[in-house]
Amino acid sequence: MVIFCILLSLVLLALLVRIAYSRRHFHLYPAAKTAASLGFVATALARHRVSGVGDRYFSLLLACLLACLAGDLLLGLANRHAGFFSRFFLAGTVAFMAAHAGFCVLFASAPGVRLRPVLALPALVAGLAALCIRDKRRFRLKKLAPAAFVYAVCVGLMTSLALAGWLGAPSPRSALTAVGAVLFFASDALLLFLYFYHKKRGWLRAANLLTYYVGMLCLALTA
Repeated sequence: MVIFCILLSLVLLALLVRIAYSRRHFHLYPAAKTAASLGFVATALARHRVSGVGDRYFSLLLACLLACLAGDLLLGLANRHAGFFSRFFLAGTVAFMAAHAGFCVLFASAPGVRLRPVLALPALVAGLAALCIRDKRRFRLKKLAPAAFVYAVCVGLMTSLALAGWLGAPSPRSALTAVGAVLFFASDALLLFLYFYHKKRGWLRAANLLTYYVGMLCLALTA
């Protein structure tokens, strides 16, 4: 069942990438994005049935995955109808920020995590985000600039906690967590250039979708 869910998730991801570049079928983008997200939720549920992982860990992981699902739906609607400075986009950003906060709590409780070194990456990411926000000629964030700064700190903290857990107590689960978090981080970095950079690059959308959904699949497999 787990293998079936993984394969289904990859098929849905391939379909989503195809629709993302199709003018004829782009109206299906929100539905395709939601379906691809349901793939990683289904994978987590199937994995939990055979893993025996603790209910507390799984409950928080599932809540984070569902928050990401909500964010995907809202960003899909923003892409299709309302644009990047709409209520849909802002609500989607809030949903993802809630997911990142949940992942931070989840990863901080992993064995082997040392909090002091963990603070280096969020500080670096926040500094880079501040530079991007100040460069208004290249990055057009407008009223989303404060939210982008807070979001960058959350992403950096989540990623550093996942890496700290893997380095402190290496295991297949901590490795999957680290890979998933790094890919999630990469997808968010690409998102900044995809939506707000002054020069658009067609390949960024595919790169963003691939890093995000493969990363989420890795996190789902820790269930």
